[in-house]
Amino acid sequence: MRFEPTEIARLYGRSRVGVVVHKDLEAVYVNDAYAKMLGRRDVSDFMSDPDMRQYIPPSFHHEADKLSNSFQKSSGFHGWKKVYNIRTDGTPVWMEISDETVEWEGGNAVLTTAQMIDNGTTAMQVDHMLGRSFIGVMVHRNMTALYVNESFARLMGAKDVSAFMENPNILRFIPDENRPRAIRHVAAILSGERRGDRHRVRDILDDGSSVWRDLTDERILWYDGKPAILTTAHDVRDEVEMHQQLVRAKASLEQAVTEVIRMVPSAVAMLDDKLEVIHFNHEFSRLFGGETTDGAEPVFDISALHECCAEMMRNGHGHANIDEMQTPSGRLADIRMNMMDDGGVMVSATDITDHKRKEQMLDTLASTDALTRALNRRGFESAVSRLREIRHLKDKSWLFGLIVLDLDYFKDVNDTHGHAVGDRVLERVADTLRQALRDDDLVVRLGGEEFAVLLPSATAAVTKRIGERLSNMIREIRVPIDKSGTEYVNVTASFGATVGGEGRQKFIELSEAMKVADEAMYAAKDAGRDQLVFRFAGQEQDS
Repeated sequence: MRFEPTEIARLYGRSRVGVVVHKDLEAVYVNDAYAKMLGRRDVSDFMSDPDMRQYIPPSFHHEADKLSNSFQKSSGFHGWKKVYNIRTDGTPVWMEISDETVEWEGGNAVLTTAQMIDNGTTAMQVDHMLGRSFIGVMVHRNMTALYVNESFARLMGAKDVSAFMENPNILRFIPDENRPRAIRHVAAILSGERRGDRHRVRDILDDGSSVWRDLTDERILWYDGKPAILTTAHDVRDEVEMHQQLVRAKASLEQAVTEVIRMVPSAVAMLDDKLEVIHFNHEFSRLFGGETTDGAEPVFDISALHECCAEMMRNGHGHANIDEMQTPSGRLADIRMNMMDDGGVMVSATDITDHKRKEQMLDTLASTDALTRALNRRGFESAVSRLREIRHLKDKSWLFGLIVLDLDYFKDVNDTHGHAVGDRVLERVADTLRQALRDDDLVVRLGGEEFAVLLPSATAAVTKRIGERLSNMIREIRVPIDKSGTEYVNVTASFGATVGGEGRQKFIELSEAMKVADEAMYAAKDAGRDQLVFRFAGQEQDS
């Protein structure tokens, strides 16, 4: 594809999406949005020093040079990826970019489009979701705690979070002989070489006492844009102590097991050699037993445990695990089973239902826009991929209508009435789009005051009709300026629409359709705003 500087400026100069054209990582064109993403005042400030390596972390220079060189020698679109750049003031910025080889002034260059993303997990989000959890939670990097909740602080012997963070070095809790392995384990997770898993550790507290914990480690992006590890910890001292008591007091097994199991906070039970429950605590009864009356013994449904025990015996293993098992109570639990010398089985179960819900909520935060509750670009692309797979599984063609809209003169709303009113306008627009569309239609906030709507299976005629209806509904929005409710602000929007998928004798990808719709939207703005322009891919004239 051949581009001239004037054509690039016309297409992307006013775009909210950052655009840069570069050769050998030297910028030859940049729009204002990209310049500001990297911390420059404007295009002129950026082009005063066009070397793009200054924004790339040094450890990625070699990879960036290789990619840039290979893209210039090839052709076409090279896909989307997430990158980590450094602004001029040293702060990190995460961007989702696409690269495309274009012809530029007698040779090849790389056209890069960029959209800022916020995939980092913030301390505020973690604390809001997990701060009051009974599960211990810590975020750490390089053996230094960045965040702990109250449960974790108390688990590690501190009075509270503040007392714990006076000395955030967590290496001190690890016995000397285990430190090299722990350091390698943490480094491998931070670098992405391995995934975190559940494991049991013994830590030494500051007062010399020991604590046993079941841990899960997960690599996340912290608010500074850098990887960190989210660790959840369960106190299993009682469970470990129970096992040790069983080993030490084998002669009086029945009495010891009955008392210890009753006291353990997690679900624990002992099965005999016929796999019948002979000892259990209240938590095990809650997960695996039915409702009882008048103090009757519960009837347990442990058929899934029987299957696992049978396989464990056939294979000659002394232990087995079942992760995220659906228990008869409807709760999710991680199951651990160990074979005993007399043929019985010790079962422990950790209820992880609330933890999984919190994980799902964190995932939702990462895929939706916090202000409007619309999908962000990451969530949008994931949802489109799922819809496409579903259509293909049903042997149906993948067709879609796409509408891109940008609110007209929205900057004037913020400048005149303040950002609080502007935010309420954006919320109302997103609500209006959701209410007007079907359940399987997707609404995404692309950034700023720009939104997109994807309409699965919609034809060109349907897409135009829906676009006009949305335009009329947005035109009728009234947002109060103050508490009195006597004055209102109203907005209009410029719409660009197209269709994509497997129609018109050519497969049109979402990225291509997004570009066509975006160009049509800018054509609507150039034509006077508050209107809809529809274009097919490859079409030159508006319709």
